[in-house]
Amino acid sequence: MPKKYFGTDGIRGEFGVEPLTKDFFVILGIAIGKSLLSSQDCKKKVIFGCDTRKSCSIIINQISKGLLEEGCEIHNASIVPTPAIAFYTKKENYDLGIMVSASHNLYKDNGIKIFNKNGFKISLDDENHIENYIENIKNKNIKLDSLKSNKEIESIDISNQYINFCLETLKKRSLKMSLTLDLANGSNYKIAPKVFKKAGFNLNIINDKPNGENINEKCGSTYLENLPDIVKDSNSEFAVSMDGDGDRILIINKDGLVLDGDDILYTIIKGKMILNEEVNGVVGTTMTNCAFENYLNNENIKFIRANVGDKNVMEKMLQNNYLLGGETSGHILMLDKSSSGDSIIAALQFLYYSDILNKKNINYKLKKYPQKITNLLIDKDLPENTVNIAIKEASDKFSKNNLRLIIRKSGTENCIRIMVEAEDLDLVNSSSEEIKDFINNNLITLSS
Repeated sequence: MPKKYFGTDGIRGEFGVEPLTKDFFVILGIAIGKSLLSSQDCKKKVIFGCDTRKSCSIIINQISKGLLEEGCEIHNASIVPTPAIAFYTKKENYDLGIMVSASHNLYKDNGIKIFNKNGFKISLDDENHIENYIENIKNKNIKLDSLKSNKEIESIDISNQYINFCLETLKKRSLKMSLTLDLANGSNYKIAPKVFKKAGFNLNIINDKPNGENINEKCGSTYLENLPDIVKDSNSEFAVSMDGDGDRILIINKDGLVLDGDDILYTIIKGKMILNEEVNGVVGTTMTNCAFENYLNNENIKFIRANVGDKNVMEKMLQNNYLLGGETSGHILMLDKSSSGDSIIAALQFLYYSDILNKKNINYKLKKYPQKITNLLIDKDLPENTVNIAIKEASDKFSKNNLRLIIRKSGTENCIRIMVEAEDLDLVNSSSEEIKDFINNNLITLSS
């Protein structure tokens, strides 16, 4: 049965619009307390972090009302990247870490990601448990305005510990490389420059002035239009473009080439092999380029595809004891470094291994099959069955032996994602437009 509130990556939607009202977040806090913090060995200790959206402090306060009602101790680290919360939750033995963010979405959206005591995102069973409690609490018509607690939220600073943690993952300091950092006016606007400066990089920093409303606004890993020129004008070797909550990256090289998650993983793995470091297996997703899979097969490295979502990638990694995985979108998972996707750590590892490859005159660029991802925006109120029919009929009509096709409804935005991959670029481009038009027209017909 589909979940009502949790999507591919936590809860996400427009703040203040049903269901994500202020009252909902109070109920959510109570539900989290009753579902995940009720065991006898639980200390009921929770840490919050957030990105730079203006609604973040409101949401933290509202969820905290519910958690305090359940007797929780709450610490607030304020603006930090998502992986900092995962790191600190595990390090300091919190029962839960809650990151308030809508990741790469624009500022009007917001939501939460929840981490367990081991620094991993909570399971699907935990999400279902929370949702069941939400409905149970709603049915009781609790007077939320009357909730009061003598406990207060304690503000803490975890930035220095997280900065040191990131630097400890880098084997070599002082790479002496010029670098552009696109910080998406998001969570990493303070922390990332400190890490990369301490690592020895010469920095050109952009999009580091958040105002509560400009997170991901024509910047960050979902908007790369201006970065090739910026890299060239600043004489940077690379540009590292992060998303709003700092758990994924894309990279632009000095030639203007966009390096996605497949490219980043390829560079890290190729560098590891040069240094005779073990790579026992890799997890990708249905979106991972076939050229990357073929490379791994040729190197006798096991490869598994998971469904889209870093949580799904992580699940397969843990099941198979693999240390490396990632998504084409830029979530890079390295279990020997961190328990979550981390844009800073992923960038440091890429830069370290690409430097090694460059010094040995080894090409770090993966020659990929042409692939195009098209996002078809849809009405958020469009019935699920209508969307499913349109996707199924498009998949049946356009599936061909010379075409790899993935069509799915996004779990984080109101759109249908169409991925087309083939060896022929013209076929990719023409098929993408044809499929998009077919789905669009079919949705109109089904809705009339």
